[in-house]
Amino acid sequence: MRTTIKDVASEANVSISTVSRVIRNNPKITEATANKVREAMDKLGYIPNQAARTLITNKTLTIGLIIKSSSSDVRQNPFNSDVLNGIHQECNRHGYSTKMTVSEHSNELFTEVKQMVQSRSLDGFILLYSKENDEIERLLHEHSLPYIVVGKPLNYDDVIHIDNDNINASQRLTKYLYDLGHRHILFLKEPGNFAVTNDRELGFRNICEEFNIHYAVEEVESRHSIHKIVERYCIEDHSLKPTVMITSDAMLNLQVLSVLYDYNLHIPDTIQTCTFNTSFLTENAAPPQTSVCINPDLLGKEAGATIINLLKSLPVSFSEKEIETHLEIRQSTKKLAKENEE
Repeated sequence: MRTTIKDVASEANVSISTVSRVIRNNPKITEATANKVREAMDKLGYIPNQAARTLITNKTLTIGLIIKSSSSDVRQNPFNSDVLNGIHQECNRHGYSTKMTVSEHSNELFTEVKQMVQSRSLDGFILLYSKENDEIERLLHEHSLPYIVVGKPLNYDDVIHIDNDNINASQRLTKYLYDLGHRHILFLKEPGNFAVTNDRELGFRNICEEFNIHYAVEEVESRHSIHKIVERYCIEDHSLKPTVMITSDAMLNLQVLSVLYDYNLHIPDTIQTCTFNTSFLTENAAPPQTSVCINPDLLGKEAGATIINLLKSLPVSFSEKEIETHLEIRQSTKKLAKENEE
């Protein structure tokens, strides 16, 4: 037998009109009452008809999630899955669904988002990257659409941003390596002019310059390019050989570990490694990787809660919110022997 709104009202011990107001996200309903009604809906398996909700509220109760690419390496990146999970949890808790972009390339992504905007099928957007002069953010801003950015504020002062302090996080990681005795460090980064990568590189360079660390930065285009980099720095010219490699992202770190294995370079005895974004990849790597935990689930939950507050015209007490990071030390790094420091 199909569950009705009357059944939900009875289960939650509230009136039918109260259930209706919760479905419409009426701001006059208290959070405690709304949660009680949603719990009853979950228990009974009641799903409000989407078309009816849209007709009543003139809202779709759907939020668009824009990722920089839907290529397999981006989709499989634990950071994205953890952020998305946090967003989904928060949105579902408030009766919102989400729709994620599926385009792999930037030109296709712009067209996809433009169609979303024109169809008016979404109430708001969460932009899951930050990039200077981004045409997609410009599109959202010019149409005065409700949106927030998970990333650094680069283009507009009036847009809410939620991010980590990636410069500071990278400085702490690099200083930790210096304290272990490392004086030759190689930083490997992803391609693309994205703020998160640029900030991690900047933090790395700051500490290297301050403490006179010999360093190099290389951009990685493919697994083949990692082979070339390892050959150059670790095989062919030992005067350039780093004692540790930092990768700007955990997925890149995974590829580097594989290439180092190909060359029989043992971690942490022959060379050491570390990265950003603690996940099952870093925890279960061989060996487990020292990494910066950036709390992507908290980023996602905060992003979900914030866009919903905007859509409900509730006050948001910040224009930029910083999610804390911390260093998790594992077996891929260790104190360097004195003879290897200089």
